[in-house]
Formats: sequence, C-alpha cells, structure tokens
Amino acid sequence: MELQTTALMRARHMLESQGRFPGGALPGEISDSWLRSLSSGLDPLARAERLVLGDTDFRTAQDRHADLIRFARPELELLFDQIAGSNFMIALGSPEGVVLETLSDTQFAETDAGRTVVPGSVWTEELRGTNALGLCLTTRRPAQVYGGEHFLRAHSDVSCISAPIFDGRGALAGVLDASSRSTVRQQHTAALVQMSASNIENCLIRSAHDQRIVLQFHPRPEYLGTLSVGMLVLEEDFTIHAINRKGEVFLAGISRLHGASFDAIFERRFEDVALRLMQGETLRLRDRMGSAVSVRCIANRASFALAMRMAPRAAPESPRGLPAADEDRNLFRDVVIEDEALVRTLRRLPEAARQGTPVFIRGETGTGKEIVARLAHAASARGGPFVAVDARMLPPGDAEAAFFGRPSEAGSGLLAQAAKGTLFVDEVTRLPLSVQAALARVLDVGEYRHPGDGSLRKGAPFLVTTSTETLAAALQDGRLLPGLRFRIEGFAVDLPPLRDRSDFDALARRFSHSARAGLGIEPEALARLRLHDWPGNLHELRLVIAQAAASAAGSAITAAEVDPLLPEVATKAEDACGQCAGVPWKESQCRTIRDAVGRLGGVAQAARSLGMSRTTVYKHLTAAAPGLAH
Repeated sequence: MELQTTALMRARHMLESQGRFPGGALPGEISDSWLRSLSSGLDPLARAERLVLGDTDFRTAQDRHADLIRFARPELELLFDQIAGSNFMIALGSPEGVVLETLSDTQFAETDAGRTVVPGSVWTEELRGTNALGLCLTTRRPAQVYGGEHFLRAHSDVSCISAPIFDGRGALAGVLDASSRSTVRQQHTAALVQMSASNIENCLIRSAHDQRIVLQFHPRPEYLGTLSVGMLVLEEDFTIHAINRKGEVFLAGISRLHGASFDAIFERRFEDVALRLMQGETLRLRDRMGSAVSVRCIANRASFALAMRMAPRAAPESPRGLPAADEDRNLFRDVVIEDEALVRTLRRLPEAARQGTPVFIRGETGTGKEIVARLAHAASARGGPFVAVDARMLPPGDAEAAFFGRPSEAGSGLLAQAAKGTLFVDEVTRLPLSVQAALARVLDVGEYRHPGDGSLRKGAPFLVTTSTETLAAALQDGRLLPGLRFRIEGFAVDLPPLRDRSDFDALARRFSHSARAGLGIEPEALARLRLHDWPGNLHELRLVIAQAAASAAGSAITAAEVDPLLPEVATKAEDACGQCAGVPWKESQCRTIRDAVGRLGGVAQAARSLGMSRTTVYKHLTAAAPGLAH
C-alpha cells in the first residue's frame, strides 16, 4: 500500500507540474482516464465547479428517467442503510452523467464534496476529469477511484465506487455510486453497490417488457428469484429481444444473443416448452454449449395472454387456494402469499381486474400495496403500460398538469400515458380536490379535454389506488370527495400488517434467500424476529434480514446476527423524538437508538453497535432527551 501511495504521489506531482505522468504508475483504467482528461484540456489544479443543470433541464432529465428513479429509490435506501458508516453518500446517475437522486450522511453533506455532488450536477469525465461515475459511464464497467486518483486535486479528499445499470439491450440505463471521505479500499462496499445495481437492472428489464415473455434462468434451480438470476426477454416470434448481464455470463460462448432464436441457444424449441412454462413449471433445459440451466417464466401480461391462447380452459384447483385458472396461478407464483385471510381476499382480484373494476388497496406503509397493484395490472390483460404516481410527490400547483397534460406538451399527462393500461395512484387521498373532481368525471364519462388545445381525449385507464388510511376517514376530514370515493372503491383490498400475517416465516425465508442464494434462517432467529412489532412491515423485515445476511458467516442467519438489529425492550411511543413521533417505523428506529445508548453506556458504543454515524445517534437524542447525549 505504501509503495502504491508513493507512486501515486509522484504521478500527481508530475501531472500537476509537467502535464504528464509516468506510465505504469497507476492502475490501467485510472491512467487511461487521466490521459482522456488531459485530452479534454482539463487542468488538474482547477477549482471544482458546480456544473449543475437548470431547473427545466433537470426536470426533463428526471422525466426521461422516471422508471430508473422509481426502481432505484428503494435500493438507494437499502444500500444507504447497509453501508451505515459516516461521511458517505449514495447517488444515482443518468446515462448522460446527471445526478438524479442522492442520499447523504449529515457529515458528508456538510463537506465541499457533499455540496458539489447534488441532484442536477453533471459528472462526466469531459467536465470533471477522472471520477468513478464518469469512468463507469466511459468504460461501462464498475469503477473505483480513491483520493488522489481523481484527476482534479479538488476531489482528492473523496473516494467513490460506481456500478453500471444496463437496459438489457446493451445500452446504459444509469449508474449507481457510493462516495465517502475514506481513502481505504472498500471491496465490501463495492460488492454491495454492484448487487444493488443488478437488482435495479432486473427490475427495469421486467417492468419495461410487460408485453413480452420474460424468462429467468440459472444453472442451479434454488438461485431462481435471487439477484444472480439470468433474464431473457423474447419477441413475439420467440427470438431474444433483451438479456441481462448475468444471462450473458451464463450463455458465454454463444455468439450473437440479441436477435437469436430460442432454439439457437437451447436444445429445445420454445413452442415445445411454452405451455409448461406458462403454467408455472420450472424446466431443466440444456443450452447449445452443453450446460444445463433451470428456466421459469415471470408472470406478466404477455405470459397470461400466451397461456390463454395455448390452454384456454381452466386448470385444476390451485393447491394454495388462489384462483384455479393457469393465468391466475401464474399471477401469484412470484410472491409469497400463504396467509389464508389474504388468500381469500385476493382470490377475486384477477376477475375484478379483467372486468376493469377500479381497485383500492389499503394498508400500512410497507405492506406490499404496489406489489398487489402490479398483480392487478398484470391480470387486467390491458395492452398499455403500468403508470405509477405518488400523490405526495406531485409539485404544488402542478398536479392538474401532471394528470391532464401541459398546454405546451400535446402528448403529456398521466391519463394519456395510461389510457390503454393501468394508472396507479399511491396515497390517493393526498390529491388536490380539484384533481379529484376532474378524475371522477374521467372515470364517469371516459373522456377529458386537454388543457392545451381543448381537444377531447377519449379513454379512461384501469385505475388502482392506495392509501395508508381508510377512505371513510379521509372523507370525514374533507380530504376526499364523495364523488371520487365511490368511483375508486370498486374492489377493496385491505392488506394486513406483517405482525398479523400467518406466513411470516415464509416471507422471512424468501428475503434471506434473496439476500444471499441458499441462505436460511435458524428457528431461534425466526422466533426472535416474530417477537418484533414490525412497524415498517415488509420494508423493515427486508432491511433487517439484509443486514443480518451481510454479517452471517454460515449457511443460515442465527439469533446472534438478528439480536443487535432488534430492540430488546419496547418503550412508549411518546419517548420518540419530535421529528420521529407519529411515523411508526421512525418511532421504532428512534427507540432502538435511544435504548442502545442507555444499554451500552454512550453514543460512540451505540453508533458502533448499530452501524450508524455518531451524528445520526446524536440527532435522535438531542430532540428527545438531551441529557443522554452527555
């Protein structure tokens, strides 16, 4: 390490004094990037400029990459909690090098680097010189740039790690980046960043190809459904339309995958195995290189349509009590639903969706409302896309334009985008009353006028809405119009909180398997998990198991790995600090932090135990019980 540091210092001195540097002094990719930076005319001693897009251009970039942002958000939050150090941040970049989203530790946000890496800032090599995000965009490979390896001295106090996100067609869809003030090589963080990027990539591919057959495959059947799965997207003629990076690795040696026919890759025709795949079977196939892989079909609109064409008659009754038709059994196959009460509720969902009955889903945060919404969309068999909007995220005064379009944009508006598909409105009671009234009319008459030219637009989407509260409560408080309530509550689904679900163990095992293929959970660890109240529901369970999996040394998560992640003693909700009170999952986190401080005897000890920065711990103490911080 000392020799590498000395070589880097000498290379920097020559770069800054002579505009050149010795070959072989730096890792190959860093050396090549420095040469490109010099070719771009950059000065290694130049000040770091903000280089931030204007509001209009940034909003355009966000709109262009809305799906990337939507699927990346939960991964950003999970990655942020998994790294759980101090002086660091997570950023999502576009294929053009624009930072779209950030999550930053308080300490990092207050540094020069934290004030430079902000949403809207541009981080291409041409503008910023050598940096991990720009290097990743250029090479299309994971990149790590530590301290002085940055071309600009102004960035030499930061280390950054980036991983590319691809779209399955060979093009970059985005970049995931983790930056910190540490100059120590962070291979564990690099692995987490690449895992998160792969998960975002798989979600993007699955979402973008709802009208095509999507297959998962892996040499080992138990790895299906994990991050390491290969994915194939088929055209209508069963040629390969898209493939993820894992799939390319598994099929290495087979040339020209895109556009190749299914039987040019596997030793069976797709027509010969399609019906069994559509019915939810996992098949063992051999590729043209002689390797055997397990293959299954993802439940989506295309698979339902193909199943109905190939086997229109109903199949025998489903063993789990869910709908008996092949397409409906396929619908629920990729999710864990073994709670009998929930099974009874969802049994009628596919038929309601096919009839176009509006679906309303109520449940606490993290209970899986969007998952059920996507199941309803898939069952509806409509030809258009799944268009999602969170009513809480609509800009003030811009909600009507978001739904009906802007005067200057003829094809804009959520209603236009979802006209032949599904419009998913999360937290529907947060919509402005004016938008509620207009939406109720659209659902009534199936048409609306565009605000630009006044033209009449036909068509109403299949509507799925959600709320964490009952519609009756919102109606009583005057936040929901009666006219909208009775148009959206056609088929109501009330999702139980995780603490009330009888399939808790099955869910926990699914999350552990997703965190690491083949990873189990010991019975004692499951018993400890069941004792927790889970205010964050599925989101919280997934996070806790991911954290436990990261520290698990064996083939199963043990109680010793679970215990530090759960509060030992429940305390009163009013003990939560002011900024957390009223939000169940925040209250739980706040109580856990305060309990750890009292139990371990100090802020530093609690921070180490919880994997948090001391700043984060202090934040929860000073607002509620200042005396504990001393």
